[in-house]
Amino acid sequence: MASHGFWSLGGDNAGANTGSQSPSTPRAWCQAAAQKLSGGFGSKLCALLNVGEVEKPAEPAAEQPPQTAAGSCGCNKSCTCTKGTDVGFSDLYSTDLLPAMDGDTKTMTFLQEVVDILLAYIVESFDRETKVIDFHYPNELLQLNNWELQDEPATLDDILISCRATLKYAIKTAHPRYFNQLSTGLDMVGLAADWLTSTANTNMFTYEVAPVFVLLEYVTLKKMREIIGWSDGRGDGIFSPGGAISNMYAMLLARFKMFPEVKEKGMSSVPRLAAFTSEHSHFSIKKGAAALGIGTESVICIKADECGKLIPADLERRILEAKQKGFVPFFVSATAGTTVYGAFDPLIAISDICRKYNIWFHVDQRCYQYVVGQDTQSTSSLSVCIMHLLTPFRNLK
Repeated sequence: MASHGFWSLGGDNAGANTGSQSPSTPRAWCQAAAQKLSGGFGSKLCALLNVGEVEKPAEPAAEQPPQTAAGSCGCNKSCTCTKGTDVGFSDLYSTDLLPAMDGDTKTMTFLQEVVDILLAYIVESFDRETKVIDFHYPNELLQLNNWELQDEPATLDDILISCRATLKYAIKTAHPRYFNQLSTGLDMVGLAADWLTSTANTNMFTYEVAPVFVLLEYVTLKKMREIIGWSDGRGDGIFSPGGAISNMYAMLLARFKMFPEVKEKGMSSVPRLAAFTSEHSHFSIKKGAAALGIGTESVICIKADECGKLIPADLERRILEAKQKGFVPFFVSATAGTTVYGAFDPLIAISDICRKYNIWFHVDQRCYQYVVGQDTQSTSSLSVCIMHLLTPFRNLK
């Protein structure tokens, strides 16, 4: 039997249809598509393909095989599966999905339902006529939906209901009228990348386990080192889940650079350390000192001017005072864009002071997403906490 190619996606089993048209014809296929696809997409597709003038003749019913047509289920081969048929989720559970036996149809249908919910939410989020948030107080929101974790497993239908409820009462961060100091907007390429990485579900601890993602991490970090000015992207770096831990990593590097024995012998092997940062710096500097056993009292805050910028003269004065008291200055953290004023500390002047007293210089860029790097090729010690600039690493901070 001759293949109808594209039109066979509608099904070749003409004998199972009682309509006046065979589903193998272009017009019938588009009519079916128009019913299945929302937003008039099927009708637009038919118009694009100029369907309706000439129809391909239907194959005789006697020549049809007794199974669903090749390609109607997406298998790209003749099969007897029932993909595309309605699946009820009220009596199905996660254990009915893949890798359960014969779970492919249920899985595809369930995931398509989830995708439809997500796509509808995306379109709605960009609609200026909709609310940024359907706000309810916590006690009201608790009554509107059953958010409690149940002892019994939820059906797939319950899960879909929860998906809709979650998006219904969530803040639409892609809304044109949504503004926030940390995040706004929805990047479609980044969203697609997020879906891709979640689907791959890859741990990135070795190249053997995640060859593509480890390679992408390598080239992205190299590019970021080039952006901040390191020759040929030399050095090293890691992605971290946020700015706070990035600053702590920087302090960890600075301590190890000056006292490598601390790794084996602990804090008892090093003298009393002193770190320096602006009085307008992020709270995570002191938080990191506490976590590393250095102590918050060892973090010395430097005065800022009327614009919120660290005063270099006061920094040098406090370094000399700390040395006279027996402290060992090991770390200076400058801020590129403070959280309140948005001020940029005078990085060059601070760098000169750090070079003069052989102190690790860290720059904390207070932006949405961060990476820590160490320039191992330079004679001076430097780490940078910098906003990521490259798609698709939307969730890496």
